Amino acid sequence: MSARRISHPLTLLGVAVICALLIGLGIWQLQRAEEKQAWFDSYRARINEAPIQITTRLLGPDRSNFAAEVRGRFDGEGQFLWDNRTHQGQPGFHVITPLVIVPGETRILVDRGWIPLLGSRDNLPVPKVPAGPKVISGYLYEPKPGFTLEARAPEYDSPLRQNLDLSAFASSAPYAVQPYVLRLDVDHPDGFVRVWPVPDQTAVRRHEAYAVQWFGMAVVFIGVVAALWRRELRARRRPVRNKTHE
Repeated sequence: MSARRISHPLTLLGVAVICALLIGLGIWQLQRAEEKQAWFDSYRARINEAPIQITTRLLGPDRSNFAAEVRGRFDGEGQFLWDNRTHQGQPGFHVITPLVIVPGETRILVDRGWIPLLGSRDNLPVPKVPAGPKVISGYLYEPKPGFTLEARAPEYDSPLRQNLDLSAFASSAPYAVQPYVLRLDVDHPDGFVRVWPVPDQTAVRRHEAYAVQWFGMAVVFIGVVAALWRRELRARRRPVRNKTHE
C-alpha cells in the first residue's frame, strides 16, 4: 500500500472492504458468544429441572440434556459396542444397551459407559446385561451421525458399530425406539466408566477473545492507513512549500 496512492479511489475502496470485513468478523464472534451463552444458560436450567418420566410415548424435539428417569428391563439382544471411544487416551468402546420400557415394547438406548479395548477387535468383549426390572436415571442425549467407513448401516444385531446413528438403529429394529440416548448416571451400579462431557463457558470466552482479536486487527489496520494518509499529505505539501520559497 504505497503512501503516494493511499488516496486512490480503488485503494480507499479496498480499505473500506477490509475494515468492514474485520469488524464484521468481530461482530460475528460476539454473536456466536451470545448463542453459546444462551445455550449454556438453557443447559443449566434443564439439568436443574425435575426428571422427565419416560414412557412408551416417543419424546418430542429439543429434549437433549434434560434429566430423565425410566422403568424397564435391559434387553441384551440389541446390545452393541460403540467403537472408537477413548478414555484418558486409551481406545475402547461405549456399551449401548436397549432398555424395554414397561409397560410396552418401546426401547430407549442406554449408554452404560466406557470399557477398554483389550487385544484385537476380532475378539470383542461381551459386557454382562443386568437382569430384572430396573429404575434408571440419567441425561438425554441426541447423537449426531458422524463420518463412518461402513459401506452400509449395520444389521440390527451387529455387536459393533462405528456410529451411534439412532435413525439407522431404529429402522432396523423390530420395535419402536426413543429418539434419544440416555446417558446413565455416574452413580448407577449397572454401568462402566462414565465421564460425561459437562458444558462450560470456555466456548463463550473463546468467541469473545476472537472478537477482541478481530476488532484489534481493525484498529491496527485503520491506524496504519491513517499514518500512510498523513505521510502522503505531507509529501503533497512539500512541493508547494518549495515553490513558495523560489
